[in-house]
Amino acid sequence: MSEHDQPARAGLLASGSVLRTALLVLLAYAVVGAVAGVVWEWIWNPPGQIIDRHQVLFDSYASLRRVFTGTGLYALVGGLASALLALAVTTLTRGRELWVLLFVIVGSAIGAALMWRVGTQLGPADPASIAAHTSGHTTVPGNLSVTGKTPFLIWPMTSLFVLALIYFAWPGASGGHDPETRSTDRREADTSQSRRG
Repeated sequence: MSEHDQPARAGLLASGSVLRTALLVLLAYAVVGAVAGVVWEWIWNPPGQIIDRHQVLFDSYASLRRVFTGTGLYALVGGLASALLALAVTTLTRGRELWVLLFVIVGSAIGAALMWRVGTQLGPADPASIAAHTSGHTTVPGNLSVTGKTPFLIWPMTSLFVLALIYFAWPGASGGHDPETRSTDRREADTSQSRRG
């Protein structure tokens, strides 16, 4: 029997109820999403902006280029966080593959939303809202934001990619048969075919 024919052992989180597994997976995604939001804001360098007569301008060309780093860092930190978490979840929940697929889809959406929410709350305020109340010449940092909706798909796409890799590279038990039963079934099939011939 080859190494791939052997069923994967059940993970640590697969022994309890499905509800318990769901709560632990969703909680893990929420916590990692919030931590990823803190990391995202911490490594981001805000662009410098100037408010002049209720208008928001960039103070230099370098600041203008830094506007897009918020989105890029969101994708980078989110992709890494979701890949590591999906690896841990997939390894610890063997035996409940279909349920885990559902939990990972929902959890990755929660993680993506919490990362964005925490990061933008920790970052500087929107200069446009400051400009509405300021008429003088003021220098402010730009706000942390994500441009477009596509970066929010990084969490679910990366999680599902890791999930698929693990399940294909390390298949779980199929049909709930143990290896001895499977080998007995094969022997019976071979003997029945030889009787026919």
